Amino acid sequence: MLTPIEIQGKTFKNSGMGYSKADVDSFFSSVSADFEALYKENLSLKEKINNLDASLSHYKEIEKSLQKALVLAETTAEETIVGAKKNATVIEQEAVLKAQSIVADAKVELEQLHVKTTDLLQQYDRYRTQYKALASAQLDLLNSEAFDIDVATMKAISGLEESAAEHTDQLQAEPVYAVEETESEETAVEQEEDFDETLSTDDAMIKDFSEMFDSEKDEENQ
Repeated sequence: MLTPIEIQGKTFKNSGMGYSKADVDSFFSSVSADFEALYKENLSLKEKINNLDASLSHYKEIEKSLQKALVLAETTAEETIVGAKKNATVIEQEAVLKAQSIVADAKVELEQLHVKTTDLLQQYDRYRTQYKALASAQLDLLNSEAFDIDVATMKAISGLEESAAEHTDQLQAEPVYAVEETESEETAVEQEEDFDETLSTDDAMIKDFSEMFDSEKDEENQ
């Protein structure tokens, strides 16, 4: 390709007949100037093309890197999703097992609490029945003849005490080997013995009932 300098330095041989030298020189000057402008523009465009090629190569490398990164990201994302699903499944299974265990423990505790509550209610019923029986026995005892002391009995006891006092005075006054009891004294003694026997019987019944109640209470505590 011709350069502007080569065009400017081009010379022609003279001949007898030919073009006007001035016109040829003027034309060459114009062509040289235009060609120089085109030449410089061509060089500039080539430089730009080279720069663009370099940039294009750089961007292609970046594109390859991005594609690799994108593929890696997609692979990683898929692996992450698969792993997350597996972890979610494991966590869900563990949560279900833990919930089942908690529910089972709660049922056991509820059953134990129900058993304890039932046992306490049964104990309460037994204690209530025993206390009612004890109160009824005490009430029956209070309503029995053992506590029905009338005026005649009080007089008999009083007479017995007076006779006993007189008998004691006589014994202190003189020794007596045999003493005949009067009919009133015999009656008073018999009434006193009957009263003591009744009290002893009632006391024995209360004692037996108390021992039975204490025995049942000890068995429940064991």
